[in-house]
Amino acid sequence: MKPDELQGILDSHREWLTTEGGVKANLSRANLSRANLSRANLSWANLSWADLSWANLSRANLSGATGLLQPFGWLRDTFETTAQGFVVYRAQRGQFSNPDGWVFEPGAILTEVCHSDRALDCACGVAFATLDWVREKHPRDIIWRCLIPWQRSCGIVVPYNTDGKARCDYLELVEVVEA
Repeated sequence: MKPDELQGILDSHREWLTTEGGVKANLSRANLSRANLSRANLSWANLSWADLSWANLSRANLSGATGLLQPFGWLRDTFETTAQGFVVYRAQRGQFSNPDGWVFEPGAILTEVCHSDRALDCACGVAFATLDWVREKHPRDIIWRCLIPWQRSCGIVVPYNTDGKARCDYLELVEVVEA
């Protein structure tokens, strides 16, 4: 979406929020990747299926916005849960080099400071995904069944536009998945 077109929608939305005029923003399916939405008032806007990758959403008001993926619901609906936490998967090598000190063996714990910006599809943190996603993206890699304990679930970041991958700050390796 062109910046001037987006600004017109945001101006009309601001008017809709504060007066009896204007039009509620409908940005469903809009390409907002890399858009500067910092400080934008997007409350009650429709953002269903909008591409927010790399968008600057710092200090944006997203209260009541519809169409945004709800992280806990996505995790609950996508991954097996046990009494201990979420069962997730990850490729041993993945796309980027692993931090020094990571050891891949049953019971090992992987930690990394996790970038909290949900507009970023890929960022710092321990990447994990669905088993299907890992098999499709890393077909020749070793795949691990992992656990994110309930008490560590606050360190999970689910991108707005996830295709099956997310990141966390703490992941326990359980076992290698058989091919």
